[in-house]
Amino acid sequence: MPDKAMSMRPDFFATLALVIGFGLAGTVQADDQANRQVPIKKLLPYYDLYLQLAPTDRDGFRLDYLIGVKEGQPRPRLTYVNGTQRIPIQLDRSGKVLNLPDQNLIRAGKVEIAGGGQSGSITLNLEPVVPLARTIPATAAANPVQDYAKAISRAGPLSLAIPKLGGLVFKGVPSGQVVFGDGRRLNLPLEDGNPVFRPAQAAMRGAATLEFPAVPSKAAFTR
Repeated sequence: MPDKAMSMRPDFFATLALVIGFGLAGTVQADDQANRQVPIKKLLPYYDLYLQLAPTDRDGFRLDYLIGVKEGQPRPRLTYVNGTQRIPIQLDRSGKVLNLPDQNLIRAGKVEIAGGGQSGSITLNLEPVVPLARTIPATAAANPVQDYAKAISRAGPLSLAIPKLGGLVFKGVPSGQVVFGDGRRLNLPLEDGNPVFRPAQAAMRGAATLEFPAVPSKAAFTR
C-alpha cells in the first residue's frame, strides 16, 4: 500500500498555522467597467492541496471559505467558468462558499468576478468535522484531532511552526461528560465556560461516548 504521506504537500501544512491562528485573508476586487476572470486558486487558496490528501486523512476536518464585504455593500457576484460551463458560486448568509470545486474545475476553470466596483475579503478557516448531538461517539470526536495530528506529524520541520491542537471545544453547552465502556462517568474540563475533550489524555482512555445536556452549537479545534 502506498504511503499516504506522498500525497501531502509541505506548503499545505505551512498554511495551517495561518488558517488556525489568524485566519487566512485576501481580497477580491471587481473592475468598475467589466467582468474579470482569475484562477480559482486565487479565490480558494490551498483547496487544491487539501483535495490531494487521501480522503481518510481529511475526513476529520474541512476548509471553509468566507466572502466578506464592508457593511452595507453587496457581495461580489462570482461564477465558476470552464469553457461554456458557468456555475454561480453559492454563498450562505454568512458568506461561506457552499459549492466548492473539484480538482478538474480547479485545474481548467476560472472564477469570474462581475464588474461593478465591489470589493470583498476572503477568509479561510479550518473546521473539525464532528456530528453534533447530545450523545457523540468518542471515536467521532477524536477523529478530527487524530487526522490533524497525523497530518502535521508528516510535515517534517514545518511541524514546528504549526499549532499543536490536541482537543475539541464544544460551544453552546454549559457542561459535558465522558462515559466510559465500563459505565464510569467523568466531567469534561471547562475552559471559558465550554467543555473540552482531549482524546490523547490519559484520563480519557476507554472513552465510549460524550454526553451533553443539549446539542452543542459548534465544535472547534483547541490546544
